[in-house]
This record gives sequence, structure tokens and C-alpha cells, in this order.
Amino acid sequence: MNSILSGRKPIVYVALALAGAALFFAVYEYNRPASDRTMESSAVALSAHELHSGFLSGNSVQSTEWLNQIVEVTGEVQSAEGATVLLVPGVVCTFEESPDRAQCLEGSEVTLKGRVLGFDDLFNEVRMDFCLVVLNP
Repeated sequence: MNSILSGRKPIVYVALALAGAALFFAVYEYNRPASDRTMESSAVALSAHELHSGFLSGNSVQSTEWLNQIVEVTGEVQSAEGATVLLVPGVVCTFEESPDRAQCLEGSEVTLKGRVLGFDDLFNEVRMDFCLVVLNP
């Protein structure tokens, strides 16, 4: 009987080591901070009209190229409320924190950088998140 148990000890030790490594990896991934999208460079710079018409026209090659990418969008501010800025003709930019009101006055032209989430067919708007105001030198 001793010979049967002594042959299984290495298998038990390997299984425990693998379980420990898997637990360590899971805890590490769970506690890893999310990437800061605001520090990423933009893939392309567009006007709000170009971005909106690219999605509105249904050009799947162009619109899928922009999805989940960081882009710079320049346009006229239609409204700014809380942490959301709406650019003409329909680009909704959501900020992590409310932007400075002096930079996002209604009627002013502003350049925003953020991640493109997609197109909302119901409201006919392009949605962006992780936005921030790009200051021109």
C-alpha cells in the first residue's frame, strides 16, 4: 500500500503547484488597473461631420475601422451637460469627469479625443467615451 501512495505524491504536488499558479494569475489579473485611454495617441483626426456621415452612410469598412479606436473629433458644441458634450451633427462625447465649461461653450468649436463606441440608430448619433478636450498650442 505504501508503494501506491508514494507514486502519487509527485502528481499531487504538481497539481497543487498548478492550482497555486492559477490562483496567483487570477488575483493578479483581477487587481490589474484598467488602461488609461486618455493617454493613448489618436488613430485619426476627423471633423464631427466626417465621423457622423461615415457611420450614417453605412460604409462598414470605414466605420469598423474606427470602432474601439481613439480618434480626435473637431466640431461645434451643440450642448454640454454634466459629463456629456454633444457636437453638431450628432457626436455624443462622454467624459470621465465634467469638462471645464469655458472650453465647451455652446456654439464654440472644440477638438475632443476619445474612443468610438459605435452608432446609435435610434438617436442617429455616434457615441464616444473616455473623452477629453485637446488643447491646441
